[in-house]
Amino acid sequence: MGEEKYLPELMAEKDSLDPSFVHASRLLAEEIEKFQGSDGKKEDEEKKYLDVISNKNIKLSERVLIPVKQYPKFNFVGKLLGPRGNSLKRLQEETGAKMSILGKGSMRDKTKEEELRKSGEAKYAHLSDELHVLIEVFAPPGEAYSRMSHALEEIKKFLVPDYNDEIRQEQLRELSYLNGSEESGRGRGIRGRGIRITPTAPSRGRGGAVPPPPPPGRGVLTPRGTTVTRGALPVPPIARGVPTPRARGTAAVPGYRAPPPPAHDAYEEYGYDDGYGGEYDDQTYEAYDNSYVTPTQSVPEYYDYGHGVNEDAYDSYAPEEWATTRSSLKAPPPRSARGGYREHPYGRY
Repeated sequence: MGEEKYLPELMAEKDSLDPSFVHASRLLAEEIEKFQGSDGKKEDEEKKYLDVISNKNIKLSERVLIPVKQYPKFNFVGKLLGPRGNSLKRLQEETGAKMSILGKGSMRDKTKEEELRKSGEAKYAHLSDELHVLIEVFAPPGEAYSRMSHALEEIKKFLVPDYNDEIRQEQLRELSYLNGSEESGRGRGIRGRGIRITPTAPSRGRGGAVPPPPPPGRGVLTPRGTTVTRGALPVPPIARGVPTPRARGTAAVPGYRAPPPPAHDAYEEYGYDDGYGGEYDDQTYEAYDNSYVTPTQSVPEYYDYGHGVNEDAYDSYAPEEWATTRSSLKAPPPRSARGGYREHPYGRY
């Protein structure tokens, strides 16, 4: 029988044996101890001398017991693994050692663990041992022992049954971060409600809308000069000279007229006033006046519209009205004589 399968089979028989068979269980325990002792002696003989000159890699392994019997209600396996096993992965990267959680209770599925333990395979023989952490290091002698000592010191921090230590708090923060990133990736927000902001009425105009004041209580006098309707909010009095912002839903104060909006500064850059005042006065109106007063062509061609009727009225209409036109293109001032009505030169049509 092979030595590799002998020890796992002995341990499996011991676990499956009924407790009433006292002598059989005792003999199996003695055989297991004897076999483990012989293996230990062989390993001691092989490790009797350590070669540090050649600097060859050596393998170190230690089994650290997890105190589940002293603290049965604490989840040491969950603390060692961390969220998605990240804690154990980081611990292996920091120490440079390989760590494995073995023994009874190392698997989540208890029924499957029992089946594998009874199967008798060598790779599942650790399921018959106590719950422990196997630390393995493969490195040169000096570095190997340094890594092992570092790994033992770090693993000791995870075996403290404290729910509120730094390791546990860091794992909780990491778990909440991972859950939040998953929810945001799925399109769901992080759990919780934000502050609800009441929407304001859209402002109409440049100045924006002024929020109305809170309604006065019963018995409070409203300022004189304001109109208060039933169910509407009173408008505070506004000083003279201050423009009122126009907004949707706000009532205007009676008896007050808002001033016209100021002109935009950008219009002055284009010189629209100069163009209207200079070009049209000099070129068009004076040219028309000169042509009407001193005609250069035949008279019938110029007075074709009137057909020679009422020529004086046509000539007198141009100097009085068009020659006195202002440069700003504003409407001509009304005539002072209201009673005098004059026939229009185009009366026939």
